[in-house]
Amino acid sequence: MKENSKISNITIIGNTTWGQAIATLINKEKAGVQILCRTELEAKNRINKLDKLKALPSTIQLSSDISTIGNSELIILAFPSQSMRSNLNIIYNNLNQNHKFLIASKGIEKTSGKRLSEVLTEEITFIKEKNISILSGPNLAKEIYENKSTSTVIASKNISLLKNIKSIIESNKFKIYLSDDTIGVELGGALKNIVTLGAGICDGLNIGNNLKGAFISIAFSEIVKLALLAGAKTVTISGLSGLGDTLASSYSPISRNRLAGQYLAEGYSITTINKKINNIIEGLDTLYGAKELSKKLNTDHTFINLLIDIFNQKKHPKELLKNTIGNI
Repeated sequence: MKENSKISNITIIGNTTWGQAIATLINKEKAGVQILCRTELEAKNRINKLDKLKALPSTIQLSSDISTIGNSELIILAFPSQSMRSNLNIIYNNLNQNHKFLIASKGIEKTSGKRLSEVLTEEITFIKEKNISILSGPNLAKEIYENKSTSTVIASKNISLLKNIKSIIESNKFKIYLSDDTIGVELGGALKNIVTLGAGICDGLNIGNNLKGAFISIAFSEIVKLALLAGAKTVTISGLSGLGDTLASSYSPISRNRLAGQYLAEGYSITTINKKINNIIEGLDTLYGAKELSKKLNTDHTFINLLIDIFNQKKHPKELLKNTIGNI
C-alpha cells in the first residue's frame, strides 16, 4: 500500500463484541472488512455477539485463515489488551512493513506498565510509528451496534493515515475527531477503567449520584496526573478519549468495569464477579498496569494500591470513599 493510497481492505483481529461493533461502522462501499477468528468453527458459526436474536450482517466476513492478513491494508486490533503479545506472535509471519494499524483495544500491559502501542512496536520491530493509530472515546459496543450516535478520537503522527481511516469509518452517527497526541488518547481509554471500577463501587454502596459525581471528579484527577507525567496533553485527557469515555463508562448500566465495582461492593468475590459478567473486565488488569507505570514514573500510586486491595478483598469498599471523599 502506497503512503497516500486509499485503504480498501481491512482485517479486524478479534471476534469480540467490540470487534463486531467496529465492523458494523465501516463503510462497506469504500472498504471490505473481515474479522479474523481463532478457529474455523467460530468463523463458520457466525455468532452475533451483540444481539443473539439477529444474524451477523452478511457484509461482515469471518475467517480463521491467518494468511488473508497479507491482503489487508489496515489491521484493527480489537482483542483483550492482555493478549496483545500472544496475538501479535500468531500473526507476525503474515505482516509486512506496509501494514497500517488501528489499536482499538484499551488497556495497559499488566506486567510492564507499557501502552499497547509500545508492545506493538516491541513485538513487530519493522512497523513504523507513522503506520500506527489509536482509537478511543465513549464508545460502548452495544450502543454502536444499535446505531446510537457517539463520537470518538483517532490519534496518530500520520495525518494522511488519520484522514484515510476517518473517511471509511465516520458517519452521521459516529463522529471522528483527529489528534496527534497518541499517548493521551491511548492512556485516556485505558486509565478511565480505573475510575469506572470505583464508580461501580459507589453504585454498589448506593451512595447516590451526588457523592458518586464527587468521587469521579477526584478519582479522575488521579489518572490525569499519571497521564500527564507519561506525556499526555491536558486537552486530550479532558476530552472525549479521557473524560468523555470515563463518564460514559461510569454511568452506563452495561459497562463491565462499572458492574464489576458494583458487584464487589455488594459482597461478591472476584471469582463470582467474573462468572456473573462472563467477559473480560479490562479495568482489573489495568489497575496493575497503572501501578507499574506509576512506579516507572516514580510517582505516588496510593489510590491505585487502595483499589487493588479492595478488589483483592483486603479492604472494605467503603475505604475507597473514606480516602477520597470522606466518611459516608
